[in-house]
Amino acid sequence: MFIQKNEEHTGDLYYDAMELLDGSRSGAKEALKLLEKALELDLNYVQTYIGFVQAYGSLGDKIKARENIKKAFELTQEQFPKWPKEMPWGDIDNRAYLRAIGWMADEYADNGKKSEAEELYRLLLKLNPNDNQGIRYTMAGLCAGISGREINKMFDEGNKKQNWDKLRDLVKEQNKKHKFWKEPKYD
Repeated sequence: MFIQKNEEHTGDLYYDAMELLDGSRSGAKEALKLLEKALELDLNYVQTYIGFVQAYGSLGDKIKARENIKKAFELTQEQFPKWPKEMPWGDIDNRAYLRAIGWMADEYADNGKKSEAEELYRLLLKLNPNDNQGIRYTMAGLCAGISGREINKMFDEGNKKQNWDKLRDLVKEQNKKHKFWKEPKYD
């Protein structure tokens, strides 16, 4: 993966900021201070913008969260003028990029830009076929006309009951129609 300047220290600030996100306003405000320090070190470190998305999301500031989603995605596109063949989640350096792509896809989906969202969801499933982000469920929902919020509710229900059959069936049904994901074969 590509190493970004000041990555080690900037990354530490990001992880320290994420530890402060405990659901409190004060924690989110402290996290923002650390992320601002990280930004001073490197304006192009995608992970910092991912942190801003999470911190502003914790504060309920959707406008600033969206701005940072867009910035993280723009920087990801600059980092990868041509998308690589794969970008596995298991390589921790890839996670910020995968999140940026996923959140931009969600942003498109939430704003009625279905084809743009679908393009990015398909890209994520190609880059990371093990789908550690659960993009196949969101994509299945998009194909079926089910919102991301409703998919999250289905996950919550599955977690409560320890039964995710509804989600698995949705993926199976929609994938059969739209062929968006090839389930990896495990030995």
